[in-house]
Amino acid sequence: MSTKKWWIVLTGILLGITLGLPSFAINGKSNLATLRGLTGVGVLVEKLPPEVEGEGLLRNHLQIEVEFKLRNAGIRIFTQEECRETPRKPYLYVNINVNTAKTESDIYPYSIDIVLMQEVSLLRDPKQITYAVTWSVGGVGSIGKGFLSHLRDSVADALDIFIKAYLSENIK
Repeated sequence: MSTKKWWIVLTGILLGITLGLPSFAINGKSNLATLRGLTGVGVLVEKLPPEVEGEGLLRNHLQIEVEFKLRNAGIRIFTQEECRETPRKPYLYVNINVNTAKTESDIYPYSIDIVLMQEVSLLRDPKQITYAVTWSVGGVGSIGKGFLSHLRDSVADALDIFIKAYLSENIK
């Protein structure tokens, strides 16, 4: 690796450690209120590019890890059938988007989104029902090819934000 590439990778790692995952959220009072009364959620982890899975971040493992973390926090995980039968059909959608296009430095831009999708109806026409994001957290960054599996830590951090929000609205 050339000196220039090495410095780019080192700078990216140091920024990632120092700044963490730059995040954004739809987590205001009205969004938190959409979590109130939920008895659980379905979970859908989006497919990952083969290049990402080739570096050890596997979709199936991530699905298991997300569900395990939610269960440990006391949040019920719905099967697909249970989710379809539950009012509002709530599910947590986890998406890691990595641009794996060839770059000179093997550093890839990525985004992580964790969103709660639910059925909602329009105020002007309550019979009109659709799915919408009612709560979300996410962030963007860049990461070296050899560190792609570390994105699971960023997912876990974002999931912690969801768990805190969910539990704040569903006190047991």
